[in-house]
Amino acid sequence: MNVQSVRFPLFDSLRAIAAMSIFFFHIAFVLHLLGGRTLSPWLAQLNVGVPIFFLISGFLLYRPFAQTRFSGDPPPETVPYFIRRIFRIVPAYWVALTIVAVWLDLHDVFTASGVGTYYGFFQVYRHSTVTGGIGPAWTIDTEIAFYILLPIWAFLLRRIRFRGVAGFARSEGALLGVLFVGGFLAKLIAVHNTPFHPLTLPAVLYTLPAYLDYFAIGMGLAVASVALAGRDDAGFVRLIDRAPWLPVAVGAFAFYLLGTHIGPLGHGWGTQFMWQHYLKAVVGIGLLLPAIFGDPARGFVRRVLGNRALLWLGMISYAFYLWHLAILTKLDRSGLAESVGGVAFTIIGFACTTAVAAASWYLVERHALRLGRKLAQRSERRIEPAASAPVRAG
Repeated sequence: MNVQSVRFPLFDSLRAIAAMSIFFFHIAFVLHLLGGRTLSPWLAQLNVGVPIFFLISGFLLYRPFAQTRFSGDPPPETVPYFIRRIFRIVPAYWVALTIVAVWLDLHDVFTASGVGTYYGFFQVYRHSTVTGGIGPAWTIDTEIAFYILLPIWAFLLRRIRFRGVAGFARSEGALLGVLFVGGFLAKLIAVHNTPFHPLTLPAVLYTLPAYLDYFAIGMGLAVASVALAGRDDAGFVRLIDRAPWLPVAVGAFAFYLLGTHIGPLGHGWGTQFMWQHYLKAVVGIGLLLPAIFGDPARGFVRRVLGNRALLWLGMISYAFYLWHLAILTKLDRSGLAESVGGVAFTIIGFACTTAVAAASWYLVERHALRLGRKLAQRSERRIEPAASAPVRAG
């Protein structure tokens, strides 16, 4: 079985939802909509797109490793894995970073230290650069750290023996619990007795250690999907299949709590931050479950996720994410919001971002992905003969 061929057709729509939530989060900042008494508490939580992206990555990237460990097949080869990741992330990002830096006069990007920092995916590791260059790209740095960790983690886990589905689930769950606790402790230590300032949060809160729990949740969902594959009679699978609205409703309630009971960070921010973090994880889980378990054509929720426009937007969501803040910033500097109003500004910003993201996909990303696949396949063909060559005694 080719584990790379296992697809979850609704995940592109999840990416679209995540990208749009971040877009509207930044719209709220640009239009100064935060701090009010109406929708402001929920607008401030629309960065929930970040945990959704991290859960998606944890699930999709770990599932082939979990599947091969469960089946006893050889794991995905490391070199082809990294080739695919590089060609998925780097070309579109480098093109966007170069154009955005010139367009917005971000001179620090082209300094000696800036080139290494921004083009080398290190902006997240210093407060002075974390939101520099392409501001939202700090999350990409965190993703790349996870990409590096993942095959190492999978290699170590394959050394642990298990017996049957229950043994597989227990061994995976126990060690993923370690990752989750590691993420929890990293945040707890960072926020403990740290004075609050929204622009100078502890550096670790932007980096992989603080998000290990999100990735662990996504990986745990991958383990569950492997363990429950083909078991349509399992109670959990049957429930999600027949009532895909249920986890979505739970996620919606968690988002409601974010606006009504948590609010923006302030006095006692450490506790608030932790509650925000985990309620947003609940939102992400609620969205992922119907896309993982059950018939992808069953129910209203899945019909929405199967909408062609949403799926297409998900296909271009990476570039949408990369470009949207720069486009909104440029439009704001032009005085467009004052001249046309917030609603028209939002529509124009969304249309421009979608157009640029589509150009990035059709002109850069799909060609880079095709090249990455060819190089990865070539690398796999070189590896397979060596792996299957007989070992001679003496």
